[in-house]
Amino acid sequence: MSCRICLRLGILLLLGTLCCSRLASAQSQGCVESAPVPRDPALETKITIMSAEFDAESPLSEALRVQAAKTIQQQEFWNTPDEGDSDWVNQAIQPIRDALRDQGYFKASVEATPYLVRALPTEKHYVLAVKTETGPKYYLGKLRFANADPDGPSLVFADDLLRQQMPLKEGEVFDVSKIREGLDAIGRLYGSRGYIDATPEPDTTIDEKDSRIDLLIKLDQQPRYKIRKMGFLGLDPNTQNQLKLPQEIGEPFNSLLWKNFFEENKAYLPVNASPEKNLQIMRNNKDAIVDIVLDFRSCPKASPFDN
Repeated sequence: MSCRICLRLGILLLLGTLCCSRLASAQSQGCVESAPVPRDPALETKITIMSAEFDAESPLSEALRVQAAKTIQQQEFWNTPDEGDSDWVNQAIQPIRDALRDQGYFKASVEATPYLVRALPTEKHYVLAVKTETGPKYYLGKLRFANADPDGPSLVFADDLLRQQMPLKEGEVFDVSKIREGLDAIGRLYGSRGYIDATPEPDTTIDEKDSRIDLLIKLDQQPRYKIRKMGFLGLDPNTQNQLKLPQEIGEPFNSLLWKNFFEENKAYLPVNASPEKNLQIMRNNKDAIVDIVLDFRSCPKASPFDN
């Protein structure tokens, strides 16, 4: 019997936050980096995980078990006297859930029992005994693409090109990580043509009888943005003359070109320059236009075009 799952509340939690080439929302970092809030040993206890021991029925290979255990041990948790173990344990075993879902165990459940092996005044050391229930192994059934708006226009890109972005073919193991990669690639593809707000929305139909999952990617394409203004701040004229902007005013905004701009001009740009820190893009949603500024000042202003 097939059952339908809306993945906005399901698989999106598994896939995590989709970047979808959202360079247009990047803003320069603040001038002063906030220092981490110091921990108070009297209020919080550090949790250190010494090892994770798997039950014999775990389907993960030895290599995947070692990798998952290593990831778990690298995590850091803090606990208060009033808190139980369930919260940090549930977070700690997430790498195991991810590994199982990448192996096609879409409905896998993981539980762990913490065993205290050493207690210090400000730190506790635990070993986790991990128990898994995998359920069936699922494979990708039909893969389709459609406009999220039933009354909307045809998709910008051909079906074949969209399929090329998904590193998972019909009949292969339903690997959540590969689906995530495919959704990110589709977002980048749309961003390269000016559709910087385009969002791929995954939806599934599960066929329990054949252990297959049909995947429908609904594409919320949104408007195509064009460039209205461009400018530099914080660079001397000689350096600016060495640089060639990847686009001109009036062109559809191409997020990939601007990302590559930083890679191709490392020799001329300040150390550690990056799109995340130095590329500011201001949207005008109503008119579907963007203003771009490359701001390399030590303390960028919120509205650089207001100078």
